[in-house]
Amino acid sequence: MSLQAFFETPAQRAEKEDLPLLRALIARYAEERPFGGARIATSHILVRNSLLVVEAMVAGGAEVLLCDAFRSPVAEALWAELADFDVPVLPAVEAAEAADLFLDVNAVLGRMRTPRAAAEVTRTGVYHYEKIPCPVISADDCRAKRIEGFFGTGEAFLRAWRQLRPEVPLDGKRVLQFGYGKIGRGVAHQTRKAGLAVTVADVGPAARAHAEQDGFATLAALPNPALERALKAADIVIAVTGRPGVLGASLAADWLRAGGAVLVNLGAEDEYGPAFSDDEVLGGKGVPLNFHLAQPTLNRYVDAPLAAHVLALEALVINPDAYDVGVHPLPVEMDQWLLSEWRRNWPDEDLTGIGDELGLE
Repeated sequence: MSLQAFFETPAQRAEKEDLPLLRALIARYAEERPFGGARIATSHILVRNSLLVVEAMVAGGAEVLLCDAFRSPVAEALWAELADFDVPVLPAVEAAEAADLFLDVNAVLGRMRTPRAAAEVTRTGVYHYEKIPCPVISADDCRAKRIEGFFGTGEAFLRAWRQLRPEVPLDGKRVLQFGYGKIGRGVAHQTRKAGLAVTVADVGPAARAHAEQDGFATLAALPNPALERALKAADIVIAVTGRPGVLGASLAADWLRAGGAVLVNLGAEDEYGPAFSDDEVLGGKGVPLNFHLAQPTLNRYVDAPLAAHVLALEALVINPDAYDVGVHPLPVEMDQWLLSEWRRNWPDEDLTGIGDELGLE
């Protein structure tokens, strides 16, 4: 038994049919073998669509080390299935020590050991990699990643809420959302579309101005009477700033608890900090809420970002001399291929609010 045997299971084959961009990479890599001889550790949460990323690297000739970076009931069930195929899921530190290259999420591996090079896919991870002395390509900075941010994370929040709180309808709930970056903007748009009343809190005047242009009420995310009143009135508080521990560090914990709002973390790391226990945050504060889903992001929204992550590593491997120590963007031609292929495969997606940013009609 092996990873290759696992890839041929009916469930994985069906998943591949739903991910055309990754499927195209798997076919190309099987011919070109760009990762031949590489030992790559990945810290992606192990769900079926992220294992297509693993299949792409294996098709390209890599030895891939899986690790337990993100725990959830869904991931742990898949670990057991992988064990049936004699595929180990290693402790993250063990995977980091054994690999040359990292396909990293939230710099989980990079904070354990400095690799030869790494591809990172989250904004929080980029903040960490700015201090790690190796070449890094950030898939978070490409336009294709905005597909997931604008459409995927907000939709996933709605599904995760309905899974964990099925008895509590969302329609009409008052949401106070901290953060209006690439992902926060999408979360606000998708939750408003679902009938929630959304107020955006952000420390940045430019972000607040953008939210106001998009039709949201806004507040400065700093201690002030208006924010305290909004917290007391909120039914749900969503943290999606990309900054670990920021809410607990910048606001009194009693303010966040005062109205009995359900606290939600959609950041890659805990955005509430040590002042809050794990059971005070829906689904726990250590992982994003959507990581409780079998599909943390729907395939139509995650295909391009997952493919971007693999392409970032490919760029580092095939042209290593082009990248010195530091964080670099995904090559423009790779980003454009992702956008064009995504639109070709999903021509019906309504691009209102993001079409200009993507350069797509």
